[in-house]
Amino acid sequence: MNFSALFGLSLLLAIHSVGVGGEPTPPAANSVTVVRSEAADPFKLVKLDGSPPTFTAEFTQQMPTPGWTFKIDSVDTDGDRIVARITEIRPRGMVVQMIAPGTAKIPLGSLRRGHYVLEIRSRRDARREHRPSFATVLLAR
Repeated sequence: MNFSALFGLSLLLAIHSVGVGGEPTPPAANSVTVVRSEAADPFKLVKLDGSPPTFTAEFTQQMPTPGWTFKIDSVDTDGDRIVARITEIRPRGMVVQMIAPGTAKIPLGSLRRGHYVLEIRSRRDARREHRPSFATVLLAR
């Protein structure tokens, strides 16, 4: 029996399962649900198979005309806070002036088990700063 390899493996597992500050790292989530959504309706989470699985947040927002699209500028995670910055892109050419839904898809990646606040910040002009649009509380299990 190779004791040095066994010791190295157990050390690697011990390091991998302990997070920053010596706290145990929670395992990867297998599902995510919306605990509380402040604005967008409908708001859903899509699970993509993998090991660990990854998640995408999808929400529909009423836009001033048909044909609006969304560009995901960034998605940053800091602890239990996820901040997504998006740019709302106007349709090109002439369109009928009527309220129409637009759907954005935000990749969240894999998440550890726990509660998260997903903050959506948006803008319509790429030269301006992103402004808070809404926040959603997620539970990853």
